Amino acid sequence: MQRFQFRLERVLEWYRKKLRVEEGRLAACLVLVHTAELKIALLQAERSAIESHLLERATIPAADLLNLARYRLRARQEEIELAEERRRLLISAAEQRARVQQAQQRVKLFEKMRERRLTEYTAEEARELENVAADAYLARWPRRRSTTSQAITLEPSDQERPDAAATTKSA
Repeated sequence: MQRFQFRLERVLEWYRKKLRVEEGRLAACLVLVHTAELKIALLQAERSAIESHLLERATIPAADLLNLARYRLRARQEEIELAEERRRLLISAAEQRARVQQAQQRVKLFEKMRERRLTEYTAEEARELENVAADAYLARWPRRRSTTSQAITLEPSDQERPDAAATTKSA
């Protein structure tokens, strides 16, 4: 019997490659989301540090308070922009996650098809092997019968003859 060959093996490999590409894209999306979250955290830490440094002073000039107000406005606007970017990136990552799941489902489907075909092939191979073994056994069976019948048709030796045994006992 010829060796097992899944006809759709190339399609399965193509879907596996596509899955790896989609997983790579998802990883890149998640890195971008993490980077945006890091930027937001750094901006908040910077803002807190500047405010606490300024408020630690005993006296605060009016110009510094005006600059702090401007800084807060700019920092708040930047934080809003970063939060919007993070939201867009999260949506993109969710869409990419859905693509990865679809690719995983396709790969699983083809792997199940391959597994089913391999099971069928194995069962077919076992049946064929059983048939060959049965044929080999049956091919030897008539020879056994003929050798048995030859032993029966042969003349029995003197020791095996019943009349010979009786003559030997009487002597």
